[in-house]
Formats: sequence, structure tokens, C-alpha cells
Amino acid sequence: MHGTRAASSETHRHGKVGWQHLASPAGSREEVDRLHAIAVRDPKVYTRFSDHYYASFVEDDNGIRFEFMFNPPKELGDQL
Repeated sequence: MHGTRAASSETHRHGKVGWQHLASPAGSREEVDRLHAIAVRDPKVYTRFSDHYYASFVEDDNGIRFEFMFNPPKELGDQL
């Protein structure tokens, strides 16, 4: 596994058809941070998915992204 490629890379094609992304739910933000220790891309909140969607990524040699994410239910999100 490698850190994700630069934004200009054409290997991962966001929004295109094909198997190129796998998200794995984590039990907490701390779990995303722990998994990030073996990943390269800094974890952050991705508000385009939800106000509390927190994730980090790694990418293999074929450009397939593996995502570690924490996305609490809406009713718990404001309590975090």
C-alpha cells in the first residue's frame, strides 16, 4: 500500500464507473487516527458526505483506494 497519489494522477477516477474505492467503517475517530498511522493521507472531515464524515485513505499500486471512515448517525453527530 502507498499513500494516495497526487490530485493530478489519472489512476483513481472519482465518479467514474469501475471498482476503485473501498470504504471500511471504523468505530470512532480514534480508530480512524490509529489506522491513519499505517496510512499516509491525513484524516479529515469530508463535509460533502456529511458534517461528521471523518476519513483517511491509502492507495495500492493499481490506484484502488482503501478508506477508513467514521460517520456517526445524524442524531449522534452533534454530540461529538
